[in-house]
Amino acid sequence: MLRKALYSAYSFLARSSIEALERASRDPDAAQAARLSAILEAAAGTRFSAEHSLSAVASPTDFRKAVPIRDYEGFRPYIEPMLDGQGNILTRERPFMFATTSGTTGKPKFVPLTDSFMSEYRQASIVSGFNLYRSYPGIARGRALSIVSPAVEGRLPSGIPYGAMTGAIYQKEPTVVKRWITAIPYEAALIKDYESRYYTILRIALDHRISLFYTPNPSTVSLLCRRLSRFAPQLIEDVGRGTLTPPGPLDPALRSAIEARLGASPGRGRELSLLLEKERFTPENIWPELAVISCWTKAAASFYLQDFPEFFGSTPVSDITYGASEGRGTVFLSPDRQLLAINSHYYEFVPEDEIDSPSPTVLGCGELEKGKNYFILFTTSGGLYRYNINDVVKVTGFHNRAPLIEFLHKGGNIFSFTGEKITESQVTSAMKRAVAATGSRVRFFTVVPCFRPEAHYQLWVEPEQAAAPEAGMRALAERFDFELKADNIEYETKRDSARLAPVECLAIEPGTYEKLRKHLTASGTPDAQIKLSHLNPRDDVRNFLSAALQSAAITG
Repeated sequence: MLRKALYSAYSFLARSSIEALERASRDPDAAQAARLSAILEAAAGTRFSAEHSLSAVASPTDFRKAVPIRDYEGFRPYIEPMLDGQGNILTRERPFMFATTSGTTGKPKFVPLTDSFMSEYRQASIVSGFNLYRSYPGIARGRALSIVSPAVEGRLPSGIPYGAMTGAIYQKEPTVVKRWITAIPYEAALIKDYESRYYTILRIALDHRISLFYTPNPSTVSLLCRRLSRFAPQLIEDVGRGTLTPPGPLDPALRSAIEARLGASPGRGRELSLLLEKERFTPENIWPELAVISCWTKAAASFYLQDFPEFFGSTPVSDITYGASEGRGTVFLSPDRQLLAINSHYYEFVPEDEIDSPSPTVLGCGELEKGKNYFILFTTSGGLYRYNINDVVKVTGFHNRAPLIEFLHKGGNIFSFTGEKITESQVTSAMKRAVAATGSRVRFFTVVPCFRPEAHYQLWVEPEQAAAPEAGMRALAERFDFELKADNIEYETKRDSARLAPVECLAIEPGTYEKLRKHLTASGTPDAQIKLSHLNPRDDVRNFLSAALQSAAITG
């Protein structure tokens, strides 16, 4: 009853944000112009404003003339002095922390987070949370299982902390949400040992009625469910006794803080033992109140949803909103409908095929076309102006006059030998259909371009079982080739003309994907940022996977 009352109160408090977004959607260009004006006014007096004459900007057109499009490397000369504590560079407001994320040059990115930026971000979260609750009212029956990474991973010489955006968002949540809505306490995010962290999350979750899985990365959800099966006997014993016995080391202070929240539940332990005995120890049965799993469901992430029916049965899976450390992209309206977060930041769009043009077409949100793909540019009160996050989004429709969008893939993640221009979205879509058609059980895959002896693509696959039959690998390679032709007419032409040789399939040792995730996590990559490419992976990932290849190439 208490949680239902909290959700009702939340709905009441969210009303003004919901109504404001609805009004803005009727005239998105005016709403966006106002948002830009507010951001630029707040930047007055900064070094960036002076260098770009932002005080003279009176319209979006002026803004485009005054400020060039930049990626993170273009902002690095401004951000590096901020890391040393210098102020008044990108914003008058000092960052309270820097969100860390991986950079394209190998050097990490430090994204400044200000209170104003977090307020912008939260506006979208408030409306999204209300609409998620309206779409799945059953989430009020229990708690949310969310996984975050540490907000403070270290401190810069200036004393300003740096860490994960997910942790920063958690820490900004109201106390009542952290106490009564969220199941997993922040201390769990601070556990350094990979296996102990997942074990502890599951141990805590088993004490609660879980009605919502809410975490961006579906592969994390899948790994958590596999750990549930692996650790079942010990978890059940811990629940009954009120203890915590993770498989690896646990800092005494963290252990003490977490154990203070645990209690002995002999009845719950017997209930779980019975489920295990009957081979029904899955999230669907353990948490019958589960109303929805909210995670990434589009683009490359969609491949990891194939195991969800095994864990969750018919429980709905809904796409989580599009966003990143640099900014919030969408607001959840309803399943498969995400609105550009027009009241949060200022956005511009470049047609996908024009991003490398010296004078690309730049469009406002009111000029977009349904079905078209665009690079999205962010301008935020955190200090990023016309920032190219290198994301390609697709316009799927409109709500009033404002665009509905979905994330497609990272820009530049395209490979071409002879003009076929294969994208990560295409290989993911083709692989999903190939797996379904052949009945293959695949944990992970990536496509690697090979130049010799003839240009062709290799399909590196981690099968469920240790010994993948050669016939099955050949069938998968053939079907993947067939499906890729269906998605890319240029690939079909190049294959039919023998300018590209057939796809080869190689097996990766089972367990490699988890080992790679563990390796990346231990190296400081936040869980939500582990996005392993399904096409032409970067060198360090390719080398890791290459060392685990266990078979010769099989041609389809």
